[in-house]
Amino acid sequence: MKKKKDPKKTRKAILDAACLVFAKNSYTAASIRMIAREAGFPHALIRYYYPTKADLFDGVAELICKNLHNTCEKAVMEVSHMERVQGFSLYVQRLIDFSQKNPWVFRILLLNLSVETIETVPGQARIIETVETIREILSKSLHLKASHEEICRFTDSFNALAFYYLGTPTSAAWLLHIDPDSEAYTQWIHKTLVDIFIPTLEDLFQAG
Repeated sequence: MKKKKDPKKTRKAILDAACLVFAKNSYTAASIRMIAREAGFPHALIRYYYPTKADLFDGVAELICKNLHNTCEKAVMEVSHMERVQGFSLYVQRLIDFSQKNPWVFRILLLNLSVETIETVPGQARIIETVETIREILSKSLHLKASHEEICRFTDSFNALAFYYLGTPTSAAWLLHIDPDSEAYTQWIHKTLVDIFIPTLEDLFQAG
């Protein structure tokens, strides 16, 4: 008698395949058939668990948002008792570590995070909400004395640059003539983000 597949494992396998497909193709360009091929499952099986592409993308968005949120929250807790420069440096490193383990997350965000598509891409509101929550977590942990506008400009600029470096490594590394899969590239990301944002962070701490 053929052993019945575990629904949880099947659903996870589908989401894992969907993450890989949506990291290479935008929501509009990807298809359930592409995901079925990636997962090695019949098209009908994908449809059984996720009747529409919208359902599947929303499932992916929920998964990556949860993982990213948890990572940032843990990183903030880890650095909460550190000196600012040391803590911020480690926070950046934790984002890099997360990206190396989950390279599709920032790629999916960059491919689908657009004002023009917020009404057409399912799960995008969830993504935007997560980014805003991460901004709040980071800004509160830094105990900055600056205005809300200045803090938002700092955190949004940091997120935008970090997402770009981590989400488009082949493009960013190509401009630098560095192997995107090399340790040299991740070290460059860390040094660049720290060197750019630490001076502003110190200014914001002294503001008010």
